[in-house]
Amino acid sequence: MVSVFSTALLGAVLGFLGRGIMPSGDKGGVITTACVGLCGASMTASLGWLMDFWGIGSMTGYGAAAAGAVVLLIVYRIFSGLEIEA
Repeated sequence: MVSVFSTALLGAVLGFLGRGIMPSGDKGGVITTACVGLCGASMTASLGWLMDFWGIGSMTGYGAAAAGAVVLLIVYRIFSGLEIEA
């Protein structure tokens, strides 16, 4: 149960950080970006666990959750029609 909350917290924090790293003029704001990060982290951690790549609460799962959150944030920016500022 703790790993579920820590993965969700990791995704939300990465969403907030993603907002600072990749600023844009989207209307969603910080909450939307945090939710997208949370969804990316949760999806990646859950899929890896279901496919038996890592156990619940493992450091590999947290690393993959971070990567999934960042990838989903980038995909969100691409599909929302906003340019990614480098």
